[in-house]
Formats: sequence, C-alpha cells, structure tokens
Amino acid sequence: MDPTSQKLRTSRDGRTQRHLLLIRNECRGSLPNSEHNPDWSHNTADSQGEEMSPVLLLLLLQGLSLGIHGFSLCGTRTQYAGGGFLQYQGGFSNDMVIIENHLEGLVVKSTHWPPINITLQSLPGHYIFCVRWFPVFGTFILKYGLQNYTWNVTESTNKSGNTSFTYGEEGCPENTTLNNITLNGIKVQNSCRFVFQQQNWNNTKFVEHEILEISQLLDKPGFSSNGQVLRDWIDQTLSAVQFKGRSYHFGNGSLQASVFKLDSVDVLQSIPKKMGISVSIPKQLIEQEGHTKRLHVVNFNGSSVFKDAANSMVLGDKVIGVSVENTKVTNLCEDIMFTFEHESLQGNFSPVCVFWNESQDEWSTYGCKTFPRENHTQCNCSHLTYFAVLMQTSNQKISEEHLVSLSVLTFAGCTISALAALFTICWNCCSRKAHSNPTLQIHMNLLGAVLLLDLSFMLSVVLGALALPFVCRCSAIVLHVAQLSMFTWMAIEGFNLYKLVVKVFDSTFLTTKKLALLGWGAPLFIVLAIILMDYDNYGSYSIQVNRPSSCNSTASLCWLTKPIIHQVVNMAFFAAVLTFNTVMLIAMIRCVLRLKTHNRGENLRHCVTLLGLSCMMGLPWGIAFFSFGVLFLPVQYIFSIFNSLQGFFIFLWYWTLSQPHARDASRSSDSTSAMPASPKSDQNSIMSDHKKLLT
Repeated sequence: MDPTSQKLRTSRDGRTQRHLLLIRNECRGSLPNSEHNPDWSHNTADSQGEEMSPVLLLLLLQGLSLGIHGFSLCGTRTQYAGGGFLQYQGGFSNDMVIIENHLEGLVVKSTHWPPINITLQSLPGHYIFCVRWFPVFGTFILKYGLQNYTWNVTESTNKSGNTSFTYGEEGCPENTTLNNITLNGIKVQNSCRFVFQQQNWNNTKFVEHEILEISQLLDKPGFSSNGQVLRDWIDQTLSAVQFKGRSYHFGNGSLQASVFKLDSVDVLQSIPKKMGISVSIPKQLIEQEGHTKRLHVVNFNGSSVFKDAANSMVLGDKVIGVSVENTKVTNLCEDIMFTFEHESLQGNFSPVCVFWNESQDEWSTYGCKTFPRENHTQCNCSHLTYFAVLMQTSNQKISEEHLVSLSVLTFAGCTISALAALFTICWNCCSRKAHSNPTLQIHMNLLGAVLLLDLSFMLSVVLGALALPFVCRCSAIVLHVAQLSMFTWMAIEGFNLYKLVVKVFDSTFLTTKKLALLGWGAPLFIVLAIILMDYDNYGSYSIQVNRPSSCNSTASLCWLTKPIIHQVVNMAFFAAVLTFNTVMLIAMIRCVLRLKTHNRGENLRHCVTLLGLSCMMGLPWGIAFFSFGVLFLPVQYIFSIFNSLQGFFIFLWYWTLSQPHARDASRSSDSTSAMPASPKSDQNSIMSDHKKLLT
C-alpha cells in the first residue's frame, strides 16, 4: 500500500453523512492503477478535502439533495503535455458519480458499464470543459474545448464492490485543481475531485437547469432516446419538486413543463402563452382526485421521442402531455379540452387529434374528437396522456348539404338493395333448382354478402354518431367482413364465368362447399389477422365535413381507424378482383358480339345480361378510383347510387331473364347444341353457356 493510501480513512463518528451529501471535493495524487486501465501511471500525493460552498451547505441544511436526475459540472482545466485523455471507469458498487482530474487526464467513475478511454486535445493549454450526466438517457457528454464527446452506458449487472470510497484530509496535488467550477449553473469551490451522490432532489433551480439541459440535448440532430423513460422521469420529477404557490413552470425551449395543485377547474389558466396551448379540465377530475394531488402539463416542441412506424407528421411538432401524479385517468364523463394554436393549413391536409399509445408506440385517435379552426384545433378527449395533432392527407371536404344528400341517397339505396336481395334469396330458396345448380348458389351467396354489407353499413353510420366504443368496434369488424366477402364472391363470379364460357373444363373438385369456405372464410381470416395485430385498428373513423354553422367538422363512421390498412387490404384486393373480372367481361362481350340476333328482344336480353354480369362482378365499384379533383363530387353521387342499389340491379337482372320468353329462348338454344359442329352451333353453344349463368 502506497503512503497516500495509508493516510486515507473514513471520517470518524459518521461525519461524512452520505445520505445528505450533495458534492464532496477531494483530490487524489494520480490516476489509480485500476483493472480498467493498467497502462496509466502510479503517481501518488497527499490529499485533503475542501470545504463545500455556502450555497450547497445551505441546501444541505434545508434537507435538499442532488442526484438521480444528473448534473452539469463545468469549469477550466489546465492541460499539460501528455494529459489529453479521458478515462471512464464503470462497475463501481457505490451509487455515485466521481469526477477526478489528474495530470494524465480526466477520470469519470460510476456504477454503469462499459468502461471507455477517449483521446482529447493533444496540445497543452487551458481548456473550458463541461461534464454532463443524463441518467434518464444513460448518456455522458463531455465538452472539452471546441470538441464534444458522447458515450452511452447501461446499468451494471456485475459491480466490482471494491470501492467503498474514503476521503482524505489533504489538498490536491500540484497543477490538478479545476478552476471556475459551476454545478448546474451554481458556482462552487474549486477542487480536483467531485463526488455526486445518487439521491433525489426537489429544488426548483436544479429541476429548471436539468430540463434546460435535456431540452438542448433533444435539439441535437440525430439524437435518439427512450421516450417512455423520459416521460416517466418527467412525471416523477414534477411529483417530487417543492414549490410555493399554486403552480410552477420549467423550461424555455423544446421541453417545457408545468406543475399545478389540483384545487380548482381554473387552475390551468396560468399556463404560459409561450406554450401555444390552452387546456380545460372537467369538474369530475377535481372531484375524483381531490385537492391533494398535482396536475402535470408537459410541452414537447419536437416529436423526436414520439416516433411511430408510420412516421406520422405532427402539426407544428408540438406534443402536449397532461397527467395526474401517480394516477391513470380514463373514461371521463366530460372530455378534457385542448386547443393547439397553429398557422392556417395549406394544401390537401387536415388536422386529426390523436394520443400516444404507450403499449403500441404509435398514435391513436381512440377517445378523441377533432374540431379544426383556421388558426387552431380543439381536441376533446376522454382520458389523460400525451396528445398531438397529426397532419393527414385528407380527401376533399364535403359540404354539409352534400353530406345530407349523399346520406339520404345511400340509406335509400341500401334499404331498397337489402329488400331486393332478401326477396331474391327467399324466392330462390323456394325453387327446386336452388340446391342442384352450383351457379345459382354462387349468385345467392353474392346476394347474401350484398345484404350483409347493406345492413352493416347503415348500422355503422348510426353507431358512429354514438359514444359506444366497443359496439362501434364490433360494427366495424362486421362491416369489413361483409365488404371483403362481397369482393371475394365477385371474384368467384368471374372465375365461374371463365369456367363456363371462356374456357370450358371440368372443375368438380371445386364444389360449392369449398367455394363457400373460400368466399366467407378468407375474409374472416384477414379480419382476424388485423384484430390480432391491433384491436384498435377498428373503431370510429372521422370524415372531414365543411360545417360553418357548427364547431364539429367531422362525421363519424364505424370503420377501419388507419387508412393504410384500407389502402393495402381493401383497395389492393379489389383492384386485383376488378382487373380479373374486367378481363372476363371483355371475353364475354366478344362472345355475345359473335351472336346473330334476329330481333330487338334478343338485343335487349343481351344488354340486360351484360348489365347484370357487370353488377355481379363489381365493375361499378371501380368508379371509386376516379374520386379526385373536379370529379370528386360527381363520382361520390354516381358511386352512392350505383353501389347502394347493387342488390336491386341484380334482382332486376335475374327477374328479367327468368321470364317465359327468356326460358323459351334458352331451351331453343339448348336444342341446337346436339347438332354437328358448325359456326352457328358454336354460337348457340355459347348462348347456352350464357343461360347456365342465369338459371
């Protein structure tokens, strides 16, 4: 043991008082010969502790302590030849951070791993330095001269346990004292060794300083952090900090925080204007939580800690967090209201109020309503968490008058279509051919899907206007199953047309039961997969409406909450079905054009046949792809009329072709099928195949 080590000893009768220690200034003669870096020298010298500054001593007497939130130690270091190094040593058992200055370089010690050596400036001279420790991010930052050095650490799982530090009573070795030292902006005594206990603090000045430091860190390009850890740290800090009055505000940059005593509904009137928000809380929150708890309001000007997989655009990069200390608030009877101030939105964008789903790491609209204005957006939500306004590419807004007209047309059409589909299904159930004709069974399954779609759509519109989240979600699931089922049966109709008319072949392996399993099972499987990915994919979906007479500018529908799923699943699937069925219909038209018609009645029947096939194969749904620009409003009306009456058109088609003159024509065509092959017999065979689709 070297002579200096023999002099080191702990303070007698417990005078070190570690549980209150803010900062302890000591010196050591040289860098220790530790297992972390055996190449460093063994110079030793006497050491002596120095007195603490009056400011810190006063904080000790008041019972305040510095700690887990980190620190910023700045000053001036005189570097000599060969002293431009930094050594970080991790794995110490004591829950503290130690900063030492030696002639060979700086040493930082803590409990965290891994150790690291950094080469600093090579030239001797006086260097301004700052050591910043951010435990919330697990990050050390050293500013040395004009250079910045950053290293990340993790909690140690294999602490050495050999560093029960002792404190000497002698001065720093020559030329090792750090000068002009400040701790979190407060001037302290110069020394060569600083020890920071890992204890909580509750002083407003320290909290203000660290929020400022974190704000500057978040502003650095490319910086990434664990957002949930940071949000938890903010809540813990605001719950512990001591302040006078009803509220206190921290920060002036990208991170701002306010803490309020929850004693009245107007307590949030003191939110600083610089935050660019206003918040109104319901009386229910005061009554439930009483006057003993605190309300936290946090403002992030920047969304770097709220990155989702969709890379959503946050309006103004402003995220607002509202919470009650140590309490989860959900299902409020009266919504809490937020107002986000912003410039007028340009282009094809619309604001949507969302909250941050911690379990999914993504934005969600569940429980929030949007009320946009020209220069601000109001959000009404039924729970407390972090909120923002997303800029979503919106379809062209519909005026309130057109919305009413389209709703009336759609409800009337769906009602007529549902009744016609139900009547046709019942009619064919009474027919003896219903159980023996596979083609007819395919028609009835398609009509069943149309009937389910009509009913579920009308129900989802009604439930969308009600505040029934679970019921709305169930309705959205049924609506999606119905739509995908209809698309699937449209594809089966196209395949059946290909099998019977275009390329005749035996397909006994594709029985009606197997087709039914495909037509109804595949949509159920797709919807189940979407539910397993995220149950919140279904719920209330908002449609932008221009309502000058009302503050509510949206209409709600129980549907998919994420447009990306609608685009990938519904639009892509239907585009494939539409392409295939269009090719099949063109082949059918070519066959019909080869037929020689003898009178106007046959021409009419052919036209009705093609019209019915178009409806069954879903071609009118393709109009939706032209819903943009000046065509947007006309397409909305055409789409609503044609597709809401789909079941009625199929009923007319089937009824027209089931009349006696159609059946006579069918029998006449069938009677020629036994004749020798000739161009005319081929045409009659094709016409007979047409009738197979109808009977």
